[in-house]
Amino acid sequence: MNFAGFAVTTRLHHACLAMAGAVWLSLCPLAVAAAGAEISLGVEPLLSARTLATSFQSFRDYLGEKSGSKVVLDTAPNYEKFLLQMLAGDFDIAFVGPHSSLLAAQKAGYSTLFKCEGSMQAVLIVDRSSPYQKAQDLKGKLVALPDPHTLGAMLGEEMFRPPQVPAAVDVSFKFNDFSNTAALMLLRGDAAAAVVIQSALKIMSPEIQNNVRVLAESKAVPHMVIIVHQRVSAEKRQKLHDAILEFVRITDPRRNVFVQSCRPSDKLLSEQETKQLGPYVDELKRRLGQ
Repeated sequence: MNFAGFAVTTRLHHACLAMAGAVWLSLCPLAVAAAGAEISLGVEPLLSARTLATSFQSFRDYLGEKSGSKVVLDTAPNYEKFLLQMLAGDFDIAFVGPHSSLLAAQKAGYSTLFKCEGSMQAVLIVDRSSPYQKAQDLKGKLVALPDPHTLGAMLGEEMFRPPQVPAAVDVSFKFNDFSNTAALMLLRGDAAAAVVIQSALKIMSPEIQNNVRVLAESKAVPHMVIIVHQRVSAEKRQKLHDAILEFVRITDPRRNVFVQSCRPSDKLLSEQETKQLGPYVDELKRRLGQ
């Protein structure tokens, strides 16, 4: 697969053994060995490989220019494999959900380098022309969710249980590898509704954005974070931190994938936010069999 010179790679010793499907098999020959001047930027597979390649190219290039290191984008064919790579310490820095960041800190020697300002939510979306007006209208229907390890999936499941609704709503869930494939499942008519993270919806294709409407929102949780491994030097860490802050402040959406979804924050996860995320970290461990 040709990404016009933009190599989305995964570590050869993990990915080439684990990748399934033509897209991922085609990426294996592009895998490169880590070098001293190379920075591995992990991006959780919240969207498909093609979309990540396009969306994060300018971010990768900017970090490389400002840090003086070659930055290689690293991802995985699904969220579980990405988490296993993260827990093995495969990424120097990584853009992840807040529950994953806490697990990485507990298990793999990572700390928070940057946090998006404020909070994020999952949204329950339906076809724009559908008759559904509230979550209860979906009783007995199929709802598409992202990967079960994601915070979006966990929040989505909660949207059909009290206190999100007065009484539990009996629906069936179909998990997808990516948020945008969950949305596409809805648009194909294979599901009555889908749940995605609101910030992810903002960078999905116009086909998706223009043909869905939001039926309900989840409770708010802390926003996405960028974590850094302990092996990265203090000097390099500071350069990366400063470059991230500069990039996020770029206002041109053609250059900055975060324009609509992430504002820079000068704060890391607070004690209260860490406590709020505790049950999701525990659930993530359970789903990973840890």
